[in-house]
Amino acid sequence: MEHLTLSHPPGLHLFDRLPENFTGIAIDRLDSILPGPSLIRIGGEKGSPLFVSILLHGNETTGFAAMQQLLAGYGAPLYPLPRPLLLLVGNVAAAVRGVRKLDGQTDYNRIWQGERYPEHLLARHVLAEISRANPIAGIDLHNNTGRNPHYGCINRLDHESLSLARRFSKTIVWFTEPHEVLAVALSAICPAVTLECGVSGNATGTSHVENYLRHCLELPDESFFTPPANHHNDLFHTTARILLSEGIRPGFGPCDDDTDACFREDLETLNFERVPGGTELGRYRNGRPPLVVIDNQNRDVTDHYLLFSGNRILTRVPVVPSMFTRDVKVILQDCLGYIMEPYETKQANAAGLHL
Repeated sequence: MEHLTLSHPPGLHLFDRLPENFTGIAIDRLDSILPGPSLIRIGGEKGSPLFVSILLHGNETTGFAAMQQLLAGYGAPLYPLPRPLLLLVGNVAAAVRGVRKLDGQTDYNRIWQGERYPEHLLARHVLAEISRANPIAGIDLHNNTGRNPHYGCINRLDHESLSLARRFSKTIVWFTEPHEVLAVALSAICPAVTLECGVSGNATGTSHVENYLRHCLELPDESFFTPPANHHNDLFHTTARILLSEGIRPGFGPCDDDTDACFREDLETLNFERVPGGTELGRYRNGRPPLVVIDNQNRDVTDHYLLFSGNRILTRVPVVPSMFTRDVKVILQDCLGYIMEPYETKQANAAGLHL
């Protein structure tokens, strides 16, 4: 293992080649070859480098598994890849423990703007290294904790971003909040996409990601952003995020003494569905509304989207949810889910985009 001794910020580890055992290491032993957040340069035959990020959330393992299979298939590190690769392996400590993040630790996908936490320094140096590498594109790999289709997220409405997303899925989500995520920062450097690859540990998701990355590595620069022919896409725009009110204890099914808000058991089945107004999402106790909805301008828009009546939580208007999850820890650490609206074809055509 060749670990560079160049000057770098505390917590960021730079490698000039892939560690020998990377493709076979078990994730719970990853810290035996990577001492922490690591940026790995892997040589390629020609073309601009591709940037890929995995394990910003330690329990989202599809990107790691797909990368292991992909690199092993190319015979790395003994043989070069079709194009150079700059690989960020994010929250190694959380990945070893199988959790999204360690208790008391900042979310590694909320550190890419701002200066409040030590991890913000790490993020700035990672972005500086990416800028120096001048990649052709950036890809951030994630999993959902709830039932969702595989989909691509973009932060800029342009042909390059849409091309990256549409190669992965017909379902595309355009979002600008939360603005502290890696993909938003990446999009200021190069075309970027976040790939949401289903639940962790699913072999179909791993294969899908591996094939996508292989395609990106083998495409020549001159045709990298050529969109697939005759490919129809469903584009959604994220408009708001649903958060728990402070101190609310969530659960699913009937409410009991340990829960303040009890969501419907099949909440995840509403993801990417057109949910009509008046749909019940759950019930709550103690008379205090358990949810708050914040829009992209950080405004409280709860009353526009939700109705609290007779201890029932109802949609006030038709909505398209995403990322609804039954994982209580994720709900407490992040949010219950997001609200989207379809970005209609006529809007895209007016903007000069072809879905």
